[in-house]
Amino acid sequence: MNKFIGGVAAGVFMTFATAQAGMITDTVNQAVKLNMWDSHSYTHNINDDGFVLGSAVSGTLEIDVADDRDGWFSLFETILFQIEDFDFDTGTIQFGTADFGSNLEAEALGALNADGYLDVTVKSLSGDFYVGKSVLSVVTEAVPEPGTLALLGLGLAGLGAARRRKA
Repeated sequence: MNKFIGGVAAGVFMTFATAQAGMITDTVNQAVKLNMWDSHSYTHNINDDGFVLGSAVSGTLEIDVADDRDGWFSLFETILFQIEDFDFDTGTIQFGTADFGSNLEAEALGALNADGYLDVTVKSLSGDFYVGKSVLSVVTEAVPEPGTLALLGLGLAGLGAARRRKA
């Protein structure tokens, strides 16, 4: 009976030994000037920050944009923010040189969960402006670590073996 209680206690402990839910932030610093019809592409990579594939549940993307001049002309500048494939999911077309800020929707979260990368393209459809810092913040859920799952499997196998010996 003591072996059974010890095995159950070990199983309960191992169940709670998972990677904690948390926030991963990736910043891409850039100072790129885009003239009319220019585009600039870059990639956020959250794999080196402890990201477990498939664990992204939500996120935000913020891109700083600055006009190279003031005045009424900046009201007519048009910027296309393409996040992964543009489908009005997360990406958007904005008039004027406002910063971009958006919650990640299904397609962008799917891309992150698949490989940990988020592709971003900023295009000038009219006017010229600077693209600055881009910050990706991703909320992840708790995912059991592979070692934890292996220990849980060994614990269950041990319980099964102990049960057979008793019978």
